[in-house]
Amino acid sequence: MRKYLHMIKPLDVIIVVALMLLSFLPYVLFARHEAASNAQRGGQPRVLTAVVSHDGKEVYRIRLTGHTGTSKFRYSDGHDYNEIVTTGSRIAITDANCSDQVCVRKGQISQPGETIVCLPHKLLIEIKSSTGEQTGGMVTQ
Repeated sequence: MRKYLHMIKPLDVIIVVALMLLSFLPYVLFARHEAASNAQRGGQPRVLTAVVSHDGKEVYRIRLTGHTGTSKFRYSDGHDYNEIVTTGSRIAITDANCSDQVCVRKGQISQPGETIVCLPHKLLIEIKSSTGEQTGGMVTQ
């Protein structure tokens, strides 16, 4: 270890410390942006809502913000079905009779802009925010 200490120069230490401090810059900027966004809303917290739609038409809506316990919803379209379970502020498809089960394997979602899609059943679950946040190139409201 001692044989390498002579290779470290004072400017190297300054550069490493400066880079470490700069690594916190995105955190500071995003926290500041969130505070400004919250001030624009008048201090009102965002409200997250899960919207379930089938073939483009809304069939179920549940408020995730402040939700406690477990709520179950079964969407059935003839012989196709999807079991949707909301636990706390998270929502998931827990059972479906589609062949690929991608929607079930997706797991729980809870953030604005996140989606669960069951293509065989044309079912979509998306999380929307009352603040109109933009995530993933989409405006959620």
